[in-house]
Amino acid sequence: MGSSIALLTIRGIKVKLHPSIVLALAWVAYHWDVSARHGWAGAGFGFVLLVGIFACVVGHELAHGFLAQRYGLAVHDIVLLPIGGVARIQQLPLSARREAMIALAGPLLNLLVALGLTPLLLAIVLARHLSSPLAILSLAGEIGFSGLIFQLWFANLMLALFNLLPAFPMDGGRIFRAAVTGFSNRLTATQVASLVGQGFAVLIVIAGLLMHDLMLPLLALFIVASAYVESRLTRLEDVLRKLPVAQFAVWDMGGIDPEAPLSFALRGGARDVAVVDRGIVVGMLWREQILSRLNGAGQLTAREVMDTTVTPMSVDDSVFSVHQQMLARRQPAIPITAGGRYRGVFTAERLAHVYRHLQRTSTRRFSYRDIAEALGLIGR
Repeated sequence: MGSSIALLTIRGIKVKLHPSIVLALAWVAYHWDVSARHGWAGAGFGFVLLVGIFACVVGHELAHGFLAQRYGLAVHDIVLLPIGGVARIQQLPLSARREAMIALAGPLLNLLVALGLTPLLLAIVLARHLSSPLAILSLAGEIGFSGLIFQLWFANLMLALFNLLPAFPMDGGRIFRAAVTGFSNRLTATQVASLVGQGFAVLIVIAGLLMHDLMLPLLALFIVASAYVESRLTRLEDVLRKLPVAQFAVWDMGGIDPEAPLSFALRGGARDVAVVDRGIVVGMLWREQILSRLNGAGQLTAREVMDTTVTPMSVDDSVFSVHQQMLARRQPAIPITAGGRYRGVFTAERLAHVYRHLQRTSTRRFSYRDIAEALGLIGR
């Protein structure tokens, strides 16, 4: 979603607006101006209402994001779409309970907002002596303050209840998957949750046709497509978790000594190089750093330039876990060890080798984008 427009950043989470949001603006203008016959005042009210609803959507996604951050996950951004919002959260192994808690956080926030608006809505109802349900529902057609409060109260209630439907990959579907994971594996749980989600999508389409609401079939299409993508990526993730990184690492038995001149790091060409002291990894030299520091910097040693924050991983670790470590630390390569001693490097470029391996050995074809997404290189 690189074409999205950045709006603001909250606790390190960027909130972005997708260009397709103009569809929501067009619908609001048509509904409150033309269809409801309120004219420009209706269009203005519809715009204010849309901003209010999207503020609630942002709150929903931030609730997911803040709890994910608390559990140690990176939150890349939140993108607002005509049908709601999408929080791109780093994919790392979580317990079923924590996954369910993150999914529940969004609907819970909307329920709390609806609860907070309830006293104000009750005050409006009492002040205007609205005694019947139909009279209260008539507030939905008003374009004043009362109508705005009712619409926001109703929108938050619907955001909570609708997201809690067990239609994967919505929040309720993720909670359902977490529950199934309790007595199954993640891959099977995802497939079961996807099937249930597709069943709910069919019901949503039928409801939309009966109610003559075109938005419901579009939402159902989004659910089906998202469930398919999530199921496919989970299958790919399952494959990558079974591939040992030893199979794809670049084997380099030596590395570079910490006291060696920095220029020695270029003997094999410009690349990321491990700094090794008697077989133990003590740092990394990054390709760009080597080239920039050699430019008129005199005779530097590897020790003076190396990055000591790198954490080696074992030959027994999976391709998936090694790449997740790279992404978490924002490092382009990870040194690989066997029995604590340096053996080689796994880099982002090795992704192409993983791709070719899966293309050769799998009966099901994965695209390069599939693999990049599963490794976390592209946001889901």
